[in-house]
Amino acid sequence: MGTGGGFAGRLGGIGEAFADRNFRIYAVGSVLSWLSFFVQAVAVSWTAWELTHSTTWLAVVALLDIAPNLVFIPLGGVLADRFDRYTLMMVSYVAALLQALALAVLAYGGLLTIEALALLCALHGLIHSFSIPATYGLLPRFVAREKLPSAIAVAAAFTQFAVFAGPALAGWIILHFGAAAAYATNVVGYAVFLISASFLRTPVGHVAPAASGRSILGDAVDGVLHVVRHKGIAAVLGLILVGDAITAALYQLLPAFADKVLGAGVAGMSTLMSAAGLGATLAALRIAHGGAARTTAPAILQAFLASSVVVMALMLTESLAVAAAIMALYGLAGETWRTGTLALLQMSVGDVQRGRVMSTQFLLRRVAAGSGTLAIGWLADRYGLRLPMLGAAAVAVLAWGAAYLNRTRMAAAFATPAP
Repeated sequence: MGTGGGFAGRLGGIGEAFADRNFRIYAVGSVLSWLSFFVQAVAVSWTAWELTHSTTWLAVVALLDIAPNLVFIPLGGVLADRFDRYTLMMVSYVAALLQALALAVLAYGGLLTIEALALLCALHGLIHSFSIPATYGLLPRFVAREKLPSAIAVAAAFTQFAVFAGPALAGWIILHFGAAAAYATNVVGYAVFLISASFLRTPVGHVAPAASGRSILGDAVDGVLHVVRHKGIAAVLGLILVGDAITAALYQLLPAFADKVLGAGVAGMSTLMSAAGLGATLAALRIAHGGAARTTAPAILQAFLASSVVVMALMLTESLAVAAAIMALYGLAGETWRTGTLALLQMSVGDVQRGRVMSTQFLLRRVAAGSGTLAIGWLADRYGLRLPMLGAAAVAVLAWGAAYLNRTRMAAAFATPAP
């Protein structure tokens, strides 16, 4: 007993979270499905580039994935707080599996045109307008309350790790097997998640949050108001929106950077993404070990500034080796501030309105990501990729400065976890 306790203690938040049966089951399917999710995301952008060789089309495809969120994410958040989140999530993931299967079949048959790709991207955005809010509320239902802070921190770590490791894996798959295999990988990822999620069991004594009794519009407004009124969330919102805009643009336009600036093609893209994945892996392991204790407002600020400076350095290099080293640092810093942000937001929201609040912040971040990608992609077609990215990174540093001046109030607002 002493040895096992000591071993679990050395694992920190990781050991505490994985001591819960439901979390172990959830983690297996979730890690694989998130990885395959981002494998498909990169395959979509690379396919769009191969079909058009246009940074504008890269941005348009990304925007079409986000556009349905503008209309349907608020509805998805309300439904997640009104109905059974588990059922809503499972139905959504079945639909997502079919969308991935359509991409794979069309790609294998050589029938995937830019128009078909754009349509399926819009469908993808529609489906995840309902799956994302439901998934945010899943852990509080299935994980014991005393283990919930660690479970949220660990889940945030491996989810955000997939943002970097998934693209790295995608580059390798596309390089060796083609984009069609990348789409097929996502089909498998969704299937594994659905199978593993079917083994989750609701703990005895769990009480579902009571419905508010308000209209759908009233519930949606409540979620937005909570985001605006919470001093901690409001303080970091501008920061994370700018950061998401730059990150989305960087990854969406990375095929163009690897090909046109570095002259390295898909092999170069794979190298850069693999380097970012390595840096993110190191950050994710550190954050997961520390659990919620390492997802603090000061850590987010430090990592955000580092990631902004690193983007500037990346745009100033023409060497693949140097660019890979810089991307590793970007993965390290980016993983730290994104995971920290997600964990802080999760712990600042009560379960009764978790779906609405988390879907609201997700929507805002998606809008920022789409707008940033579209703007930088449009400018890159006219002025080259480097200048727009350097300008965006400079804006990020200014946003960091504003948040830094507000750091004391931000930290205080996040000091007390939500009930």
